[in-house]
Amino acid sequence: MLNSFFDFRSLGRHMPRRRMERGYVYKVGTSVQKWEGRYHVYAQLTDGTEKRRERTKILGECSKMSKGEARLALIAHIAIARGQAGVLPEDPTLREIWTRYRTLKDASWSTATRKAVVSIFEGSGERKKQPSVLAMIGSRRLSQLTRDPLQECLNQMAVRGDSFSAVKKARTYINAALEYALDENLITKNPARRLELPGRHLRKPCGRFLSQDEIRRLLSSAADSGPRERLIVHLFVVCGLRAQELFVLRADDVEAGTLRIDEALKETEKGMARIGETKSLTSNGYVALSPELAKELQIWLQIRNLADPYHRTAGAPPNDLLFPSETGTPYRIGNYLKRILKPIAQKADIPDLTYQALRRTFATQFQRYGSPKDAQAQLRHSKLEMTGWYMKQIPESVRAAVEKMDADLCASACEPAETSSIQ
Repeated sequence: MLNSFFDFRSLGRHMPRRRMERGYVYKVGTSVQKWEGRYHVYAQLTDGTEKRRERTKILGECSKMSKGEARLALIAHIAIARGQAGVLPEDPTLREIWTRYRTLKDASWSTATRKAVVSIFEGSGERKKQPSVLAMIGSRRLSQLTRDPLQECLNQMAVRGDSFSAVKKARTYINAALEYALDENLITKNPARRLELPGRHLRKPCGRFLSQDEIRRLLSSAADSGPRERLIVHLFVVCGLRAQELFVLRADDVEAGTLRIDEALKETEKGMARIGETKSLTSNGYVALSPELAKELQIWLQIRNLADPYHRTAGAPPNDLLFPSETGTPYRIGNYLKRILKPIAQKADIPDLTYQALRRTFATQFQRYGSPKDAQAQLRHSKLEMTGWYMKQIPESVRAAVEKMDADLCASACEPAETSSIQ
């Protein structure tokens, strides 16, 4: 029997605090409001013990930075204050600057971004067999670093066959790390500001999209595999969804004439962390549904419990997945492409089908029916320039436009002039 005089308030009183606390931010000031961050550090006393000390830091004006940006700035400041980012020497190398920059940015990177960038710069994962960026130029001192070795690094990556995306990431993050060094007054100018992508040697990004005839064949082949597969292909073609968005759609995302997009699949995460935020803030939003597609969705909502054995004995909650796997979890994107979508495309004589080709198909075919701004809204791009990357010219439309222009502008000039009668 428990002692009736036991003080439960003492439970956890002597448990150690989390040493990786991120602190918190709040507004201060009256005339000019600013973000102030509050955090703690551990000071070493003379007797060998540690004392917890509270610290504050003004991070910037509220009018110039959001609360989220202030939090990231505080995390970076804490990393330096606690020595987690390491101590830089007087004349650091590019590797040392990169290590500091990566430590400060780590809290704001997603798992996928972190793995991709670290693979390119440090040679982890599939890139262990090839020299990484740091292996090629990491030992160079910042004081002696010029544009030439940086450009040569990008050129070598392109010549050996690295993808356009990898070389572009290398240029972006070399420039970002050196911008950080410039802000810290470690260099007087950034030698990476005018680096160029070696386009002549780079593998060009694939511009594949489906023609109207291929779309019809793909939908017909998908219909032979069942209503679910036809609906999934239909959503890809008409809504321009990303695969990581489609496979986490839920029943309550289907609204009158629209489809809500507010979640995305994180393939590199595990468990509950596999479902998280969308790619960007503008990715959150609504996409339009045609009446036919909306009707098809409603029919699928009625039959999905009977279509999969997993759901036959389980009631469907309001936010249940529209297209769950056999275990009730979201599909692995690569598995669905390889095991289901690719065989469907093979039957339709489309051996090179990819998720990117489907999204590009929507953007390209949509030109016949709507403006680029309308396509941007459906694709949920923050910039129209990004939508332009997905839109490929349709030769048929170009030919028709040229013929019409020629008829309107030049046909009358080619007609023989009427000769006036001589009196």
